Amino acid sequence: MIDRQLAAQLIESALIADSYCLGLHWIYDHDLLDSTPLKLDQLNAPMSHWHATKSAGDLTHYGDQLWQLYQHLLQAPAFDIDACSRAWVEFMRHYHGYRDKASAITLDRLDKGENPAASSSTELSVSSRIACALLHPCDETEYLARVAALTRMTHNSPLTLETTGFLARSLWYTLSGYPLQQALDTAGSGLSDPLKALVQAGRETEHQDSVAALRHFGIACDIRHGLPGVIHLLQHFSNPLELSRVNVSAGGDSSARAMISLMLLVAEDPDRFQQLPADWHPGCLQSSGPSIMKS
Repeated sequence: MIDRQLAAQLIESALIADSYCLGLHWIYDHDLLDSTPLKLDQLNAPMSHWHATKSAGDLTHYGDQLWQLYQHLLQAPAFDIDACSRAWVEFMRHYHGYRDKASAITLDRLDKGENPAASSSTELSVSSRIACALLHPCDETEYLARVAALTRMTHNSPLTLETTGFLARSLWYTLSGYPLQQALDTAGSGLSDPLKALVQAGRETEHQDSVAALRHFGIACDIRHGLPGVIHLLQHFSNPLELSRVNVSAGGDSSARAMISLMLLVAEDPDRFQQLPADWHPGCLQSSGPSIMKS
């Protein structure tokens, strides 16, 4: 069984990563990115018009949905996927940030009474939910079932389900004492050929410049672009600050890559959480909302 406080630390690592990425999130202009338009030692207001309602210290829409799930599960007496889904729907009905395509499709299908209602999105960002499934006691089998259920709430595609399963197994094995790279290798055993190729693509860039490697993979939101980037970052960096700065400089969907990468780095060595500067903490973690990290 995984310690609940450690699970919370993983989630809060992802929230810090998301807020740090907000400034350059969804900026794809390489010339602009390479001119370093923002200071990389602080949280920044977003440059992208997609986040026009946001300010420095806020979260992207990925982080907002992770925060909502985190708060729900902290207060829930047990893990209940139907309750998670109802709480997500209520949150999204009144959400004023960017509504991603997977969320919009899922809500529209729910309104029409379709079942299943989830989209077939293959965006990487849904994998940021994997640590939330650890907030209530479970064994490995139950944990993986919870991750699959949280994924299917909004992203019901074979590639996405396999990817979140792979990353969840990697997280579980790391928390069980495996070195991170061994955990990734063990979790990757038996992957389908397409997903195995994405993992291998990340492995093969171990000695390449990170910004160039991430842009070579593609810096868009899809798993086919983002997952090789995560694998590259995790074998290239052990320091969460260095990883964060390089990742955000590559541009695009830096948040999804960072949230997953920092969770896994902190899982391998929880002391890495303390390396994240206090002034990188988003406003939600500095508020009075529920957090077992404050107790």
